[in-house]
Order: sequence, then structure tokens, then C-alpha cells
Amino acid sequence: MSVATQSAPSRGNDRPQNTLQRQPAPPPHPARRIALTRKQWLGLPLIILVPVLTLFGVFGEHRREIQLRSRTLSAIVRYPDRFRYRQLQRLDIALRNTSARTIDTLRVSLDTSYISRFSSVRIVPSPRSAFVLDLIGVTPGETRLVTTELWGEQYGLHRGRIVASAGPDSLVGEISTFVFP
Repeated sequence: MSVATQSAPSRGNDRPQNTLQRQPAPPPHPARRIALTRKQWLGLPLIILVPVLTLFGVFGEHRREIQLRSRTLSAIVRYPDRFRYRQLQRLDIALRNTSARTIDTLRVSLDTSYISRFSSVRIVPSPRSAFVLDLIGVTPGETRLVTTELWGEQYGLHRGRIVASAGPDSLVGEISTFVFP
């Protein structure tokens, strides 16, 4: 046999042309299932719950109003019920003399433990001592406004009291603010 007629070893390309080609088997279709760990199963509802609660306004800013009344005074206190860390909110106290006589000194005291949980606190009118201010000469039917700006420095729930007194008569209001992280 000559070198020219000698053929190379077969590599599978020399099949006869008339035989049918075989198709590979179709892939299996396993049942689909979610494989999560126990912590993932517990965390999944929480991840879904947060946006749902946000849609209902649970995590948004919210203000509350309380009305207080005594023999000679009435007050409306508007305060932030919840707001976000490092945001500015106002605490407004509208005090009204409901008696028939002029109140010489109306003393308003803001709870130190409540106010100290906030930063950059600004009170108008300015207090003479730590978070205690005196409103002088409140005539019958007159309303005075005390405004406090609060900057959320420490997150969490902050509780406090507001006390307004005119002689022996006083009002006490409980307030609480939640600052979100």
C-alpha cells in the first residue's frame, strides 16, 4: 500500500450519510422549590412587612395634640409624636388665660429629661433658667405661644411632662416622642 492511499484513523466523521442522527434525551423537569434556611424563612416576612407598614404611614412623621384645662388656664400642646433622626420638629404650647383676672406670672416648665434628649433646642420666648420660662401679665382671654424647636439627636422613645402654673392652679401634660434611627 502506498503512502498516498493510506487513510488517517477515523474520528467519528466517517459515518454513512444515510443513517439517522440520534437526538439527545430531553432535560429532566424537576419540581421547583424554594430552598431557604430557617433564619431566611423568619426574615422573609419581616422584609415584606416593612414596605407594607411604610405604605400605611407607620414610619412617617406624625404630630399629636393634647388639650389641657383647669380653673384659670387652658392649653393646647402640639408635639412631634414620631420623626426621624437629625430632623427638626416643633413643640408648640398655646396657653390661654380663661379667668376674669390678669395672671401676674404664668410659669411654664419643660421636662429636663425630655428636652435634653434633643440637640440644638431653641425655645421662644427664651427661658431665664433651665427649660423654665415665665410669661408676665397675661390678661383675661389672652393666648400666649411657647415654641420649641427640637433636633432629633438620640433615637428611641423620649417621655416628658409639661407643667404650666399660675399661682395655686396648674396644668400637667404628658408627652412622648419616638425618634427613628
